[in-house]
Amino acid sequence: MKSSVIGSNPRIVSFYSSYMDMLGVVNEAYNSINVGLKRSVVDKKISSLLIIIENRDDLITYNRLKDLIDEHRMHTFIVCVDDSLVQQVVNSRVIAISHKTVTMDFSEIMSQSSVCKPYLKETGGTRSPEKIFEHIKFMLARGNITLPVEGECAIRVLGVLDQDNISFKAIDDMTKLDPALHSGIIRMANSAYFSGTYGNIADVQKALVRLGINNVKAYLVNFINKSIAANKNLLFSEEIETAIRDSQTIAALCYVMSEFFRVCSKGQMYSVGLLSKIGEIFILAIISDYLSGENPEDVKGGSYRKMAEQNNILVGGTLMKKWKFSEEFYMPLLFSSTLKENQFMNETKILHLACNMIEYMRSEKIDDSLAAALHRTGIQLSEKQLQKIKAEAETKIKDFAAVY
Repeated sequence: MKSSVIGSNPRIVSFYSSYMDMLGVVNEAYNSINVGLKRSVVDKKISSLLIIIENRDDLITYNRLKDLIDEHRMHTFIVCVDDSLVQQVVNSRVIAISHKTVTMDFSEIMSQSSVCKPYLKETGGTRSPEKIFEHIKFMLARGNITLPVEGECAIRVLGVLDQDNISFKAIDDMTKLDPALHSGIIRMANSAYFSGTYGNIADVQKALVRLGINNVKAYLVNFINKSIAANKNLLFSEEIETAIRDSQTIAALCYVMSEFFRVCSKGQMYSVGLLSKIGEIFILAIISDYLSGENPEDVKGGSYRKMAEQNNILVGGTLMKKWKFSEEFYMPLLFSSTLKENQFMNETKILHLACNMIEYMRSEKIDDSLAAALHRTGIQLSEKQLQKIKAEAETKIKDFAAVY
């Protein structure tokens, strides 16, 4: 029988894999918790897991996948590099070990001889907004995106989006796990917004071809957003729901205005609008997960909410690039605030205007942000035209709700 040594830090994984070799334990080493766990749980030859939790990203990934482990067949050992994480992984069937305890004697001898610094010195201030944003940027840079989504299918959707070369077959196979997702993609392809004069289809792969990979990805991101919103235990669940509703409103406005001005693809602009709040939703979800267990009254101040709003474009654009959206989908978002000249100016102006019409959709009053947006874009719209766009957008919101 074999064991798996699983972690995200190649040097630490190599250390424990070599340690297991010295103990005479045959093992496979994985430098990805996501990949290592998924492969090991389906390999009948693997009888034990040694999982290395170095930081909260690793813990989040482990918690997301731990239900896949057959605890009756496998022994699970967790090595925590950060001692504060030990108590968060302990249960009756898991043995948690401190990496510091394993290596402390040797490290103390080395530090006393001035070969190295004292080992794993504790640091404070781990809960500040700045620290959490560093955590978010690290997650984006490393590429291991983990979100507090609900349901196995949503986890798989997130994994598929992370693939460098996503295939229609991979999406087809994944959607079979969730009848609602499977039928939703077909329903979207057959809707009046994407089918055109073509007849109805009943096959997901044909639906994907008709929709195009970018619109399909936007649909999958929306599926993940809804899964996050279903998690009512998140500290910022209400704010996440508001951001999702606003993105749906912006999407409908983008669709209507692209039709009104006849300057770009309606379907594409709907997807662009739907993705307009992805950065804010992502940040709020990560903060909620990072601060899970904290007293809501202690953390729900304006600083975290402001951080999510201010970094929406930066993080949203990064996510869209990471998930390999085409330029015409992420460039309008990146320039939607500054209106800096780019090759997709029509799309950028429409998105800018739609983002500043949220309050008008609620109150039908032209506030300062909408007045400034009309001036900055150079788009001339009478109050009657604005009312017409609003009415049509409200209809589209209801229509798209049945599709999305």
